[in-house]
Amino acid sequence: MTELYRIADNIYRILHYTGRRPRQSLLSKYKLIDLAPDGEPELLRADEDPCVTLERGYSLTFSLDAGEDGGFDIRLPLDPADRLFGLGDESRSCIEKRGQVALMKQENVRSYGPVPYLMSSRGWAVLVNCTYAHTFDIGAANPDELHIFGDRGALDLIVFTGTGLHDALYLAGRVMGRPVMLPKSAYGLTYVLNEEANARTLLDDALRFRERNIPCDILGLEPSWMEKRYDYSVDKKWNSGKFPFPSWRPENYYGSWSFMWNLHQLGRKLSLWLCCDYDLLWKEENDAYIDEVKSNADAEINDAHFARGIRMDTITKPGEAWFDHLKKFVDNGAEAFKLDGAAQVIPHPDRLWAGRYTDDEVRNLYPVVYAKQMKEGYEAHTGKRAMIYTCGTYPGTQKYAATWAGDTGCDTRVLLSLINLGMCGHSNASFDMTCDDTRKIHFGFLAPWSQHQGWANWLYPWYSGEDIEESYRRYSQLRSQLFPYIYSMSHKANRTSLPTLRALSLAYPDTDRYDQVYNEYLFGDSLLVSAFDDHLNLPVEDDWYDFHTGALYTGPREFDYTGPDWCGGAIFVRAGSIIVTQDWAHSLCNHRPDKLYVHVYPGKDAAFTLYEDDGTTYGYEHGEIAATRFTLSGNTLRIAMREGAYPNMPSVNAFEVIWHHADGSTATYSVAAADHESSEVIIEDI
Repeated sequence: MTELYRIADNIYRILHYTGRRPRQSLLSKYKLIDLAPDGEPELLRADEDPCVTLERGYSLTFSLDAGEDGGFDIRLPLDPADRLFGLGDESRSCIEKRGQVALMKQENVRSYGPVPYLMSSRGWAVLVNCTYAHTFDIGAANPDELHIFGDRGALDLIVFTGTGLHDALYLAGRVMGRPVMLPKSAYGLTYVLNEEANARTLLDDALRFRERNIPCDILGLEPSWMEKRYDYSVDKKWNSGKFPFPSWRPENYYGSWSFMWNLHQLGRKLSLWLCCDYDLLWKEENDAYIDEVKSNADAEINDAHFARGIRMDTITKPGEAWFDHLKKFVDNGAEAFKLDGAAQVIPHPDRLWAGRYTDDEVRNLYPVVYAKQMKEGYEAHTGKRAMIYTCGTYPGTQKYAATWAGDTGCDTRVLLSLINLGMCGHSNASFDMTCDDTRKIHFGFLAPWSQHQGWANWLYPWYSGEDIEESYRRYSQLRSQLFPYIYSMSHKANRTSLPTLRALSLAYPDTDRYDQVYNEYLFGDSLLVSAFDDHLNLPVEDDWYDFHTGALYTGPREFDYTGPDWCGGAIFVRAGSIIVTQDWAHSLCNHRPDKLYVHVYPGKDAAFTLYEDDGTTYGYEHGEIAATRFTLSGNTLRIAMREGAYPNMPSVNAFEVIWHHADGSTATYSVAAADHESSEVIIEDI
């Protein structure tokens, strides 16, 4: 039987099965993806024909086959014009996927983030609604065919018929979800300390960041914060020898007798490392264990030895949500959690999840469920956004958490992992930055969010030599200055699924000339960034201003870039851009600038929307956002009145407009807050 549904405009669902209709995938059962974004889907056909054809300025014909005992086979002819992107962090060898074979299977280090979503430059895309491992053969065996197959799971395919890559991502976001807005502090620097840190060294490091003028928002602790290192249980406690709390206070105490209070006085937030092997599916199955116990409550028991079943899983407490035991640490003041790969990205061959699902069905799903329960648990307990970051990714992760590239260091392959996640609409991605190389510092601070990993080394900026420290300080200050731009790009990702870090193929989707460019990316709408290799090819479509010198370069241009001594790479600004910045601050969480800087780079007409919200709650999901629109036409800049509002919104900012000229000179125009509080402001550069 073949069933074809329209679940929204230009979004279709294809089910194909032999015999009895199969049960639904856990991705949709747990609402990790949304198969009814516009309400009840419309059934278009239900018959025995194993072929489905969809039309949208192009024709897509799917040949379908499903076994009676599970498994599926999907074939789609490829057009010569199809350039194919996506699949998440399943491998780190390329961006354009045609000719590749990709296994959708969560594996430690090798494949932290497979996402069974593939899109074409012609605008169509497919998402396989399956949590079992399966394979995409993207023209490898047959150059003219996409072949998707698996031994387990139902044939459940979502098809998006967009008009280009950006449209395909937008449509996919309606099903997979949009990237979540992280708390304001998460867009600064997260610095994970050496695992030997204690309360005193934590506070000393927080103070040292301030004294050395290195902006930092979140400090992270590794496994030794726990009394039992690598404690997977729900009985974990603080390591009282390293992080003492007053014994005469309750275990969820927060006050001036705790180190956490001092940390917050220094403007820093705390992140705790977690390992998890808990059976999270009990909660997703709506407390199945409790229902099971209730149903057997009246059974006659003659021997206490047989009062309940014996479980091989000695960690999980069915009926107790995983996040429940973390509430006391949140009450103590923890505001972020690092979900380490630990046991979440490795196989559990003898595990029966929630008493019914084998590991081959759950393995890809588990990291998403973990992120979901952490995000929702923190929100329910505090009413605030969670800074949750995890290394495991599958469809839906972007709705709940940020990710980092796992324990894989920092090189070009890591950049490809971030790019390929972005090609699936996942924006909040980062990696383990270290400060032994200015190139790593450069890339680390110009990622969607920035995390420095200390773990077992002593590569602190102030222990790494004057040159490294100076580079680190300048980049951390630069990121703080760029916060209004970065935050606005994150809002754009949340609205459109267009990621902050973009492959040039996504920035210039109508040409294949950038499909093998692995050392450049667009950071938001306007910044072109190099990574690890400064032999650059400036895109032919635009002219570019050197961010540091103001010099104007005309594309196309191939050259070796040399920047200031402290730089680890190039930053160029697209001609026809508006970038809003602020004065750097020691931390972002409490920073409320009185003035913002509006940098105008002429060359083409341009527009930029500055988004603001409270930075801590999910009010933005309900429209609690303020937006200021900037438009550039020729030599005229228009600053619209701020629209929208959010609770405790500060007064309108003053602006200093900095007009960058082709000869490297600038002109400055001041706009007082009162000037644009009640009317549009127009500035003409002379």
